[in-house]
Amino acid sequence: MVPSTALHVIDALNIGGAQELLALLSKWAPPGRNMAVCVLQPRLDAKARLEANGVPVHAFNRPRPSIFSPFRFLAYIVGNLRDIARLKKKLGADVIHCHLSDAEFLGILAGRLSGARKVTMTFHTPMLLPERANGDPRNRLRIWAMRLIYRRADAVVAVSAETLAALRDVVGIDPARLVLIPNGVDCDDLASRTPSEKLRRELGLGPNDRVMLNLGRLVPLKGQIFIIQALERLADSQPGLKLLIAGDGPEESVLAGEIARLGLGDRAFLLGARSDVADLLAISDVVVGASLWEGTSLALMEAMAAGKPLAVTNIPGNRELLADDVSALMFPPADAPAMAHAVGRLLTEPALAERLVRSAQAKARQTFDIRRVVAAYEALWV
Repeated sequence: MVPSTALHVIDALNIGGAQELLALLSKWAPPGRNMAVCVLQPRLDAKARLEANGVPVHAFNRPRPSIFSPFRFLAYIVGNLRDIARLKKKLGADVIHCHLSDAEFLGILAGRLSGARKVTMTFHTPMLLPERANGDPRNRLRIWAMRLIYRRADAVVAVSAETLAALRDVVGIDPARLVLIPNGVDCDDLASRTPSEKLRRELGLGPNDRVMLNLGRLVPLKGQIFIIQALERLADSQPGLKLLIAGDGPEESVLAGEIARLGLGDRAFLLGARSDVADLLAISDVVVGASLWEGTSLALMEAMAAGKPLAVTNIPGNRELLADDVSALMFPPADAPAMAHAVGRLLTEPALAERLVRSAQAKARQTFDIRRVVAAYEALWV
């Protein structure tokens, strides 16, 4: 029997949740399942990691033009449709699975045009539209396109209940073709990491410093500015507390400005995008999630699996992952004083922190260990 091949189509291989899912699927793919990745746009940060797991990456390197440049935009669409179909034929792929915006639209169409046995996709966020003004005509056009094209997929994976509801109620996808599969993490690897003294030295941490860690893109909705403000409130009671923020994005200069304004230059550090998240978690004392909204937070999953005390915003996506209030301390979004209080408790009440950690680790293994996630995807592609 010829092994089944799943061709994953994705917009770009920057550092993010969809890309991390691909890396884990590539590592844990079962025997009899070949995998390849097709990347539409130029960014290829995660390419080496996929190739190290034996997964070929085919990069089209097409910058995405604006829809307001219609001829360039049409060339981008036609070129990608043609090349996805050609690649599918070249690899003998029987499954096409799509991730992120352009790849979803173009991958589904190319899969149907090229006769793929299964055409599926994962929608990674409950936000159906990019951040634009409500009256922007592109919003209406996108919803119309989603209704037209997403319904052509054999199955649509939602990574959270909130995302599933949006796809059902707004896009109108038949509930029979909607599947809830949270993103996964490697629980064994995360739980087994030991703190690296070398990494602590590289980051300028002293032997008595304690670490508050945040993982995520530097965008307003991740709420990192409130973490910086919470650190200032903790300065007197926690003089050895340092803040590490791992991620890149357009808010970097804003956050750097806030750190300078509050005089926290020796206590708060923007690390940029990192490939050593598991090691950063290992040296952390508390992990903070300040998002104003989330679909399924990969950073929260990783921290749960790594056994780190959590202080996170009380928003639907976080509540869904934690399932109850005995796995983390929660506080209202955009509330730096409440965040500082929660972090302070985790740092000064070890029995509380340990109880929360045990509950969170158990939930992680039960719900989103990568082996469970891989099995769910395999069942989708049969």
